[in-house]
Amino acid sequence: MSNTRKTGILSVGAYVPYYYLERQLMGSVWGDRGLKGCRSMANSDEDSLTMSVEAGRDCLKKIPRGRVTHHYNATTTSPYAEKSGAALISAACCLNENVLSVDFNSSLRAGMSALKLALDTAASDGEAVVLVTAADTRNAPPKSNEEQLFGDAAAAFAVGSGDVIAELRAFASVDNEIHDYWRNSGDKVINTTEQRFSTDEGYMQSVPAAVREAMKLAGVSAEEVSRFVVNTPGLREYKKAAAKCGFKPEQICDPLMDNVGNCGTAHTLLVLAYALEKAAPGDIIVAAGYGTGANAAVFEVTPEIESRREKYVSKFFERRRAFGEYTRFLSFRGQLEPKQGEPFKIPAAPAISWRERNTYLKLYAGRCTKCGTRVFPASRVCYNCHSVDSEIEESQTEAKSKLFSFSIDRLAGRSDDPIVVQAIADDDQGVRFYLNMTDVEESEVKIGMDLEFTFRKIHNLGGYPNYYWKFRPVRVSE
Repeated sequence: MSNTRKTGILSVGAYVPYYYLERQLMGSVWGDRGLKGCRSMANSDEDSLTMSVEAGRDCLKKIPRGRVTHHYNATTTSPYAEKSGAALISAACCLNENVLSVDFNSSLRAGMSALKLALDTAASDGEAVVLVTAADTRNAPPKSNEEQLFGDAAAAFAVGSGDVIAELRAFASVDNEIHDYWRNSGDKVINTTEQRFSTDEGYMQSVPAAVREAMKLAGVSAEEVSRFVVNTPGLREYKKAAAKCGFKPEQICDPLMDNVGNCGTAHTLLVLAYALEKAAPGDIIVAAGYGTGANAAVFEVTPEIESRREKYVSKFFERRRAFGEYTRFLSFRGQLEPKQGEPFKIPAAPAISWRERNTYLKLYAGRCTKCGTRVFPASRVCYNCHSVDSEIEESQTEAKSKLFSFSIDRLAGRSDDPIVVQAIADDDQGVRFYLNMTDVEESEVKIGMDLEFTFRKIHNLGGYPNYYWKFRPVRVSE
């Protein structure tokens, strides 16, 4: 098969939230020592959908949006029980409206399953490019080890045929009907069984079985594998699973449990992205995901990695902040209500949300075709040359901005996150925006600071989550 017909990974994206919680702090609240390391933590205006948007946008920086034909999104923590989250993510990522968007839910293997279907789609249609996104914000009972071990993050891959950076060699699946981790309809936190049972009869049985089958199909031995990528329920279990697969400690990729945690459907994909940061042409990577069974994939890294290598995941560790209030963390997760009160009563306005979707979800600004003036939001009449219906809409989501002016309101936010920074900023194409800021401390806000756009949850009024764009300080330098 020629190089142009290889099927595999074309581009990689990831997202790790700005905030993290030290596990020792979490333990100390309950009089315990706490586990080592820290866990990533979504902000009050983030959820699995906004994180998937972040990872998807990161992935799409390396591949034209117009090439994407399918979008598969995986999560077990969608804010919607009935409504497509994938379609919303596709809109916020400014994908074409004829893209096939599909949701993968309910299983922790959903991320790897979505990746498998994406690879199959690309193999059957040489022109197809599939964007795979995965994210989770799982809740565990307060004081439990799982609460400390879980983390919030997202990963994204563009999959297709051609000049891939990692080619699929084989894929295998093993089912294991077991109740080890589960969440019933209406539950806010996961349920677990006895740890030794779930590890010995679930994780330790399924992962090695899937890995051995995948390596058999690929015709590779354990000695030939450069990196073993796997999710893990704890801080040590992955080492035992790797040994059972025949791998040596130096072959195991850091599963990011010390500084991110187990991020559900996104975990294996996130660690795979991390492994690709230092992968060399010819490296064999085995990636396994667990959840009521296991999936395993074998990839071979191609020479294309050299021209597209970057810090896919580690770049997010360069600018992040410790969150020092455990009770506010619980409030952000909806597990603690800090202040009783009557909820806002406003009618739902889905017609307005639909009509303004280009503004709300795609951040479209108008550009006058007569004089070139840009304005947000788009308008029928150009304020500069007064031409009527002369504007075309263009997304500004990837533009960089500088802060022109701001105000700080210490009472406008929610009771557990009251400070709201309202910003006026001009982007690098001359468009002025008035938006809120996020992921920033009050003392850091300075006139002239560099800003970028981020997709966030605004509120839940009207009976459904409402999303819009905010500013944040530039997180990763180009």
